Amino acid sequence: MRLVLKPFGNFRFLILSFLLVIFSFGYIQSRSKQNAVHPLDSLYLKLSPNTVKADKKITFRRLSLQLRGVIPSVSEWKELDALTPDQSLESFAVSFLKQPEFAEYWGTKFTSMFRDKSKGRKIPTGAFFQYVAQSIHKNKPYDQLVQEMLTSTGNVKESPATMFYIRDGADPLQTAEYVGRLFYAKRVACARCHDHPYISDFTRRDYYALAAFFSQQFFRDGTWEADRYGKSFNYVPRELEVHLPMEDQKNLQDKNNDWNRDNWNKWSDEQRKDYQKKHEVEYATLYYQPKLGLRFPHTDDAPGGDLVRPKFLDGKEAKLKLGEDRRKAFADWLTNKSNDRFRKVIINRVWTELMGWSFFTPLDDWNEDTVVTGEEILNHLDSYFLTNNLKLKELILYIVTSNAYNRSLTNNPSDQDPIRYFSPKRLDSDQLLNSLIRVSDSQKISNIRERNLSWITGLMDKKPYDLTGTGSVRFPQDNLKEFSNAVEVERPAPYHTMLSVFGSGPRVDISDDVEELTIEQMLTLMNGRVVGKLVWDFGNKDSLVKAEFDQVKSMNAVITNLYFRLLGREPNLKEKEKIKTLLSKPDTTFDKDLLQDILWALINSQEFQHIN
Repeated sequence: MRLVLKPFGNFRFLILSFLLVIFSFGYIQSRSKQNAVHPLDSLYLKLSPNTVKADKKITFRRLSLQLRGVIPSVSEWKELDALTPDQSLESFAVSFLKQPEFAEYWGTKFTSMFRDKSKGRKIPTGAFFQYVAQSIHKNKPYDQLVQEMLTSTGNVKESPATMFYIRDGADPLQTAEYVGRLFYAKRVACARCHDHPYISDFTRRDYYALAAFFSQQFFRDGTWEADRYGKSFNYVPRELEVHLPMEDQKNLQDKNNDWNRDNWNKWSDEQRKDYQKKHEVEYATLYYQPKLGLRFPHTDDAPGGDLVRPKFLDGKEAKLKLGEDRRKAFADWLTNKSNDRFRKVIINRVWTELMGWSFFTPLDDWNEDTVVTGEEILNHLDSYFLTNNLKLKELILYIVTSNAYNRSLTNNPSDQDPIRYFSPKRLDSDQLLNSLIRVSDSQKISNIRERNLSWITGLMDKKPYDLTGTGSVRFPQDNLKEFSNAVEVERPAPYHTMLSVFGSGPRVDISDDVEELTIEQMLTLMNGRVVGKLVWDFGNKDSLVKAEFDQVKSMNAVITNLYFRLLGREPNLKEKEKIKTLLSKPDTTFDKDLLQDILWALINSQEFQHIN
């Protein structure tokens, strides 16, 4: 009689997990010399002449995880096997870029960059994420997305781009600091209180001059009667009156005094409550008032009290007409074709995400002392990005179809050059959870892959693909009991969730997700609720894997497919030999316990937990 072993805490798991850790690096196949036909590769070979290509399966898994945030499906692995040796992965990359999962995964990255919080007072859950992800899904040009956010006005329901400002209560100082770091890689925060100690010729007044671009707006999520004194009168909240020109300031104060005397002061408590209820905004709203400015503060050691004249981040003073939207002037300057720094900052972020090294660091601080690595490549990508109208999907496709992206890992511990080799990287929180969901029997697998096409040279002036997304993008929901993708979980991720355990950030700062490995993460994968339930339910009578066995009547075939689902490969020879010793039943007899054991061991292997 066979002793039934459960998925956790048994000797068999220790054996399997030990073997998988030992052989987890066996998936790094033999490498072939790089053939630099992609325009980017000729430049990359100058920087790193000894790079070699990784096995196609390794690149394929990398591509799926980095573009969609999830491992490939079994059917996709089989499609890969059907490719001829001379066919590239380009058509898969195109397919991945068009799928909703791309917009969902990269939407999460961008909203982390924008510090989006899914919930807020009088803010529809996930509104800003939905706006950003839909923009990415439609392949909206990056400069258009930034323009829309910087010039947005209205309530978050009708104009979710306003969350870009509402996130910080439309504070012009905070906005200036954030915009400087995010879009221009210039840290100006030190100049809020004194002249900047690290940026030459950037004074405290320059700091306020930058913030003045964002001073014509204010935010309300309570009671507000925008047209109390008519549409032509400059009505602003009491705390902002000081930032109006002196004449407008006095007129508004007089109007407020008269209104209070004739109305508010005469009303009963019930009448006041009725007024507040009547004029309470339904959704958080960003208002624009053209006459608002920003007064330089009074100090003992410098003159102040004047309305500051706006000045761009490059030090040039803005030439504005009376009443002109300064945000629009700033956005036009920022996204102008002559401003390559705006493009290169986002190119550096995308490149870092895909390639594992940066042209410059920190990503939000490009200062006088910054050393740019691979500047010729950065300039080349900037030209390509500009030629393709700042469309992020085109930029990403251009990078991932290069041999530079396809470069192999190293098996030499003393040589870990991230430019020559692809650096090992653990799955981030979304990649991990999405991949576990894909492994789960409850998921449906779909494939919308296009036909396979060979690489087309000369893409600097050609657009062979329409990368507009197909299908519907998911977004965060309230109180979901079940979800099909990590994107449906609110952000910041609740403290108790798997996403939080594996580093999903608090959204306090730009892209503040954490990558460090912790003991809690290891314990969560070994004994946590998500993995525990997934393993416990695996192989039940109504499961897909049981239906698969009923069709093929072979445990070896089912186990091979399980390897494909998680690792994209068959068991190697030593693993097959070990599995054979664990098959205590005939191959034609279903062994749920063994399947659960192998599933648990594979999930806890280094091979599954890393992009490569």
